[in-house]
Amino acid sequence: MPLSTQAGNDAPRLSARSSLSFAKVLFSVIVVTQALPRASGQGSSIPEVQNGEIRTMPSGEPDRIQQATVRNAPPTTTKTFATPDTCLLPPLNTTVVPIASKVQLQIPSNARKEYQRACTALKDKKGTDAEKHLQAAVDDYPKYSAAWVTLGQLLVSRQRMQEGRAACSEAVTADSNYVPAYLCMADIAARAHDWGEALSLSNRALEIDPSHNAVAYEYNAAANLNLHNLADAEKSGLRAAELDKNHHEPRVYFVLAQIYEAKHDPTNEAVQLREYLKYADNPDDVAMVKQYLSELETQGQK
Repeated sequence: MPLSTQAGNDAPRLSARSSLSFAKVLFSVIVVTQALPRASGQGSSIPEVQNGEIRTMPSGEPDRIQQATVRNAPPTTTKTFATPDTCLLPPLNTTVVPIASKVQLQIPSNARKEYQRACTALKDKKGTDAEKHLQAAVDDYPKYSAAWVTLGQLLVSRQRMQEGRAACSEAVTADSNYVPAYLCMADIAARAHDWGEALSLSNRALEIDPSHNAVAYEYNAAANLNLHNLADAEKSGLRAAELDKNHHEPRVYFVLAQIYEAKHDPTNEAVQLREYLKYADNPDDVAMVKQYLSELETQGQK
C-alpha cells in the first residue's frame, strides 16, 4: 500500500518545481510488493509515477525482509518488541507490545511450533510454505493474533488484499488491544487510499499505546497529510521521529518533508530531507532524494 497524496481540486498545490522533482521518485510504504521480498542489500527498481500520484515514502529499505524476526536490533530500552518469538514483517516488526495479553499467553505449543516454522520459511523466502504454517497456527489457535497479522501481511504482499485484511481483522477480534493488528489494517486502508479509515485505525492504535510506537504516529501523519490536516500531520510526524530514537524508520523524515512542502516551508522541508539521507541506505532512493534536495536548495538561492 502506498501512502500517497492524490492530486485533486481541493488538494494542496505543489509548485511546478516540486511536482516535477517528486515525480522522479517512487514514494511507497511498508514491506513488500512482490510475493516475497528481495534479499538484503539489493537495490529496488523504481517504476514511473502514474496518474499524477505523488507517493509519500521512498521504497528502498522497507521493501525487503532481512531475517523477518530481526530486521533491526531492538533499541536500548526496558520495553521489548512485540514478543521475542514473533516475525511480523517490516515495519510492524518494530511495534511494541509492552504487556502480553492473557489470550496470547495461552497459545498452545503446537500453534507456536507452526508459527516458528512459518518464521523460518519467511527467512528462507518460501512464501507458500510460510502461508501454510501460518494457516496451521491459526487453525490450531484462532486467537493467535501475531500469527493472524503475519498471515495478513504475507497475503497483502502477494496482492491478496481482501484476504489480508480479513486476517488482520481476525487478530483484532482475538485481542482488541493488539496494536500491530490495527496497523496492519491501516496499511491496507492506505494502500486503497482510504485515508479516513487509515486515520481511524492509527488513532485506535495510539489510544491503546500512545507512548512507544513510532510506526503508529507515522501512519497517522501520512493519513492526516492526505486529508490536508497539516497541523495534526506535523504533530504526529514529529512525534514519530522523536520516538524512533534508533532511526529504524527513516521514511518518517520524508513524510515530514512532504508536510512542510504542503505548508510552503522549504527550510524545514530541506532539514527533513537531510535527516532522511542520514539514515536511509537504499542507493537508488538516496540518489534521487539528493537530487531533489539539490534542486530545492538551488531554488532557495534564487
